[in-house]
This record gives sequence, structure tokens and C-alpha cells, in this order.
Amino acid sequence: MGEQRELRVTAMTWEAEGVLSIKLSRIESNDPLPPWQPGAHIDVYVSDGTTRQYSLCGDPRDLSSYDIAVLREPEGRGGSAYLHDELRVGQRLLVTRPKQSFALEEAPFHALVAGGVGITPILAFAEHLAREAQPFRLTYGGRTEDSMAFRTRLGGLGDRVQLLAEDRDGRPDLEEVVRQLPEGGLVYVCGPLALLRAVQAAAELVHGPDQDIVRFELFSRVGVEPAEAASLDADNYELVLARSGHTLRLAPEANILDVVLALGVDVENDCRDGICGSCITPVLAGTVDHRDLVLTKKEQAAMNQMLICCSKPTCARLELDL
Repeated sequence: MGEQRELRVTAMTWEAEGVLSIKLSRIESNDPLPPWQPGAHIDVYVSDGTTRQYSLCGDPRDLSSYDIAVLREPEGRGGSAYLHDELRVGQRLLVTRPKQSFALEEAPFHALVAGGVGITPILAFAEHLAREAQPFRLTYGGRTEDSMAFRTRLGGLGDRVQLLAEDRDGRPDLEEVVRQLPEGGLVYVCGPLALLRAVQAAAELVHGPDQDIVRFELFSRVGVEPAEAASLDADNYELVLARSGHTLRLAPEANILDVVLALGVDVENDCRDGICGSCITPVLAGTVDHRDLVLTKKEQAAMNQMLICCSKPTCARLELDL
């Protein structure tokens, strides 16, 4: 699904212990790459034909190349090992166009929090906000200073950035980060699951359980406990695809994305796990048990869109704009 193209590897740089940045440049000099905004990512095809998602961390104004950073993960599926150990400058990689499920929203202040290689989208946010003269503060934590990538670039942002190496400085005071947030401010976080949970816990402690100030991105559900599913008190429900004219009776456990694709309805999709946002679909009528990790609490409560790869109906009739 979506546009794909080959790009040439033109630079590979060690940014930190275990973190390699890769510059992927257009092959034809007169063929600009699709534009992107801070927080976007691309899917990179690795040696076995599967994809891995990597945030773009270069300058969105430069459409001659894309920059990504790859953490070598010994316990991973082999994608990072391939990119670290086998990929070389001059070779080509197949990638998708940029995708956006983690984007800056308008706010009077942005508190940016990063852990480990989660600095990649957060760095792009910080540099964009600095160019736009928008107020922000970035808190970046890592195990050791040597494990923290892009320290030189971050140094160019001055005292708006706080670098904390855990073995020297301890962990960030996340409650203080949230407490200093002015009215209307937002917190953006990317990093290990434990960091995301800690930021959310701090936000709930300071602003209450109904707060909706935290925005985050995950590339894996590993370690995420499934939410308790809301039940549909019926053996089946009616699914209406308004634009394509299909009406079906489905069991509550049926995967809507699989059903829609089997009907030949074109829906962009990728992770099938509720974390990439590719399959967000407008809801015209009905209510939904949201099981994704993309939509905010406010967006989920509005009941006007859903990720059809993982979410389920809680109504007798669900109508989608498909």
C-alpha cells in the first residue's frame, strides 16, 4: 500500500553507542522526495522483505534525502542487525512514503520527553519549534552519556534541552516536567514503554485521571497489556460500508480490516496492531471500543473515527465511510 521508492545510502554515522544514523538520498537529482512533517516515519524494507518503521530525524525542508537512526537490537527480529552489519554506503533501500501518526498540535508550550533512540522524532520536533520561535523544553534521558544520540545537534538548542545520563544524573523528574506545563500545554514523549507509562502516571497525578495532555508514539506493542474489551451483547452486528455499498452481518470478534480488504475495498494499512495509524477510518454512525495506541482520549471519545485493524463495535450497527 502507498508509494514506494528506492533510495541510495549516501552516509552512515555512529551517533551513539549502538545507534547508527543513515542518510537515504534520492537517486535522480531532479526527483524531490515526498514532503514530511516532524514526527513522520518511513517503513524500510530489510533483507527478508519485511519492513521496519523509523522516524525521520533530518530537516523537512531538504527533500533530497531522508535521515533515520537505527538502534542495534540484539533481541530484535534481525532488521537492525542487517542495517548495522550488512548495509553499506552506495547500496539501495526500498522505503515507503512518509507516514504521520505522531504530529505536533498547536499549543502555547510543548514539553518534549525522550528516552534512548526515542530522541529521533523528538529531535525533529525540537528543531522545528526552535525554527518557528515557539516555546518548548526537551528532557532527554539515557542509560549513559555514550548511549545518547545526537548530542551535538541538541547542544545547538541551548538551555532548552536537558540531557540526563542515568548513571551520572539519575532519572528525569517527570512530575516536575508535567507540573511546569502552562495551561494548554502538551507533553510529547517517545522512548521505552516504561518511560511512556511514567509520563502518563505523572500527568494523571498532577492533572487528574481525565487529563488529555500526553501524546506518544510506539512502534511495538511488546509489553503493552491488552485493554479489557467492552462486550457487544449480541451474536452479531451490522457493518455498513457507505461508499462501496456493502452491508454485512459480522461476529463481534471479526477483524474489520480483514473483512474490508477481502471485499476489495482499498484501505491503507501497515502494522495491523493499532500503533501506526494507517487504517484510521471515519465513523458515520455507531460506537466503538477503541483498542489502538494512536488516537487521543478526546479523539476516541468523539466516536467519529477508528482504527479498523484492532478496534471493535459496541453497537448493533456500525457505519463506516468506506
